[in-house]
Amino acid sequence: MEFWLKTQARENNEKIFLDDGSTQLTFGEAYDYTTRLAHTLTQLKRTRLGLYIDNSIESVLLINSCWLAGIETAMINTRLTDREIQSQMASVNVETIITMEQFELAGLTIIPYKTLQSQMSSQQFEFDFSFERIASIMFTSGTTGPQKAVPQTFANHYASALGCKESLGFNAETKWLSVLPIYHISGLSVILRALIGGFTVRLESKFVAERMLQIIQEEQPTHVSLVPQTLKWLMNEGLTQPHSIEKILLGGAKLSSSLIERALQYHLPIYNSFGMTETCSQFLTASSEMLATRHDTVGQTSENVDVKIKNPNHQGHGELLVKGNNVMDGYLYPENSNNAFEDGYFNTGDIAEITEEGYVMVYDRRKDLIISGGENIYPYQIETIAKSHHLIEDAVCVGVKDETWGEVPSLYYVAEVAISDDTLKDYFKENLAKYKIPKFFHRISSLPYTSTGKLQRNQLKN
Repeated sequence: MEFWLKTQARENNEKIFLDDGSTQLTFGEAYDYTTRLAHTLTQLKRTRLGLYIDNSIESVLLINSCWLAGIETAMINTRLTDREIQSQMASVNVETIITMEQFELAGLTIIPYKTLQSQMSSQQFEFDFSFERIASIMFTSGTTGPQKAVPQTFANHYASALGCKESLGFNAETKWLSVLPIYHISGLSVILRALIGGFTVRLESKFVAERMLQIIQEEQPTHVSLVPQTLKWLMNEGLTQPHSIEKILLGGAKLSSSLIERALQYHLPIYNSFGMTETCSQFLTASSEMLATRHDTVGQTSENVDVKIKNPNHQGHGELLVKGNNVMDGYLYPENSNNAFEDGYFNTGDIAEITEEGYVMVYDRRKDLIISGGENIYPYQIETIAKSHHLIEDAVCVGVKDETWGEVPSLYYVAEVAISDDTLKDYFKENLAKYKIPKFFHRISSLPYTSTGKLQRNQLKN
């Protein structure tokens, strides 16, 4: 089997693959360029590279060039601190990072993309394509442990794309507007669907409601990926009719009933979804018709995915398990963290229910996980940093509701003396990305533990 970009170049050579509003690149042009950049990348003699990228045509070309060179790509969240990036790269033995902007990072070799461009020649290279090879590595983490490195194979991505095609729908005539970060699975998945399905991706570098609405009105995309908050901003800006949009794919945070009702009132074709880094994006999708019936559903699975509830209680609530070719085979790091699999099923850690109609409701997304504006925030990481402060004896982080972001982190800490909020914020800025820094700080005399030593987070949630 040949690489998807090569297939599209052969079958749809003149078809537009990438469009950023000013530049358009065909599948044929993209293939020619990436095979030449792949040859340059082979000179690095690396089988795994870190990618510090943005939402640009160049970033998409770089990813595909790595794949053509037989190089695994470790995706870097550009909002992370230097320390967080260093830790992630070390965990998967990455020594070299290709970047779209110039910076330095101790202990790592940083190569600007423009440097690679200047070294390109007419020589081409293409590695033997294999479904079982790792395509991308992304990082996630639980609330009770360290970061986890998720390997995503080409087979995982392919199964995910097929499932999306069945549950959401796309074809060669699709034009998908994507503003989600490519270093996230939600953003990268759009690129992979285009490679497999042969459609056009309209890339936008960042979300600006006025600009997004203009693109929708003038450029007539058929699909768009958003998080609930960005949909709300678009509707506030004037998105009160679908225009040419056939599907609005939502994810990253729970949908409120008011948002669903407003979108349906405008006849916007919203599709709610649920997925994880470990499942290569969505594996549950709810259509507008489903949402009109049940606001709380994240939908049904595609035929190539199986889900079930582990140890359901009298209400049918239990941990959500999933099995399918879209699911990773196991974490790269830590090596002892693969106990999440049970009889071939991956345990998501989410509490859910499946109705007789096959509708899935997720009640707690990883119980303690904080989802803020589509970003996952892990209390364990914040608590670890807090407890490293010389004045803090103990700490716990919980999510509190926020009208704009869904949830924001709030820190409770035990200390003999009071610490100013500004002092704590400055301390966290040295160790955490800005969006992870607690918005509220509470000094308390002790934290609530059970007799067996288990922390009772729910007692602190308000």
